[in-house]
Amino acid sequence: MANGSAWTRRGVLAAASWSAAALVSRRAGAQVTDLRGFDPLWRDAEDAIRAFFGDVTYDRDGLTLDLPQHAETGGSVPMTVRVAAAMTEAEYPRVVHVLAHGNPTPHVLSAWFTPRSGRAEFSTRIRLERSQRVTAIAEMSDGRHRRVDRELSVSFGACAQIGSGGNDEVAAFRPQTRVSVPPRAQRGEIIPIRALISHPMETGLRLDATEEWVRQRIISRFACTFEGEEVFRVRLHPAVSTNPYFLFYARAQRSGVFGFDWYDTTDETYLASAPIAVD
Repeated sequence: MANGSAWTRRGVLAAASWSAAALVSRRAGAQVTDLRGFDPLWRDAEDAIRAFFGDVTYDRDGLTLDLPQHAETGGSVPMTVRVAAAMTEAEYPRVVHVLAHGNPTPHVLSAWFTPRSGRAEFSTRIRLERSQRVTAIAEMSDGRHRRVDRELSVSFGACAQIGSGGNDEVAAFRPQTRVSVPPRAQRGEIIPIRALISHPMETGLRLDATEEWVRQRIISRFACTFEGEEVFRVRLHPAVSTNPYFLFYARAQRSGVFGFDWYDTTDETYLASAPIAVD
């Protein structure tokens, strides 16, 4: 396991919470912008999907979304997404979007693969507010689109209730990173990589003990590179669980160093690295 460090680049970006966004409009399909001002947050999953891709035809095979049929609590639901692809320049998934139709905002995450990923698959944990449909959409490098929908039941929703402490405690929290990379591999071998950061992933939907809204604070971006070349990247939204964890894959081609970075909406980036020797 390797520990990371923090790199700060203070800006003048305004902090906008998920709860404040929810007050802007209650209309289905209404759009507001998130903390960094680039990513629209839709109130309706199908509107979001149309905004991503327009009116396209979806293949119903080649994309797998593994979720339990039932979750007792929605705070940390395990999820695996898998795309059947050769993982060459001619055939790989450019991006996979995951949406939860019954969450306060449906966008859960977006993941970008490259041929260097070796295998188009990742696992993580997500938050679900209630029983609902979860959808994964993949855009392939050849322009085709794939879609899969899963229904699951949730006994106790968790989008608003997860977390503890007030704004001061949340702001003072210092994340720690952990990564796991095999120390050695054979050339061409596809290796598993695990990355975790301790983080409250405050949604902006929680009230503290004094009935004050706790401001949103999330990890909004995670990326893995090898010798400066991107392997795997994720855009996270508040529906990713506390202490974001990712299991994904990379093709070992030569000896070198994997780099990892997590962008916090406090405008801090947390870094880690891990070497690998390839025979």
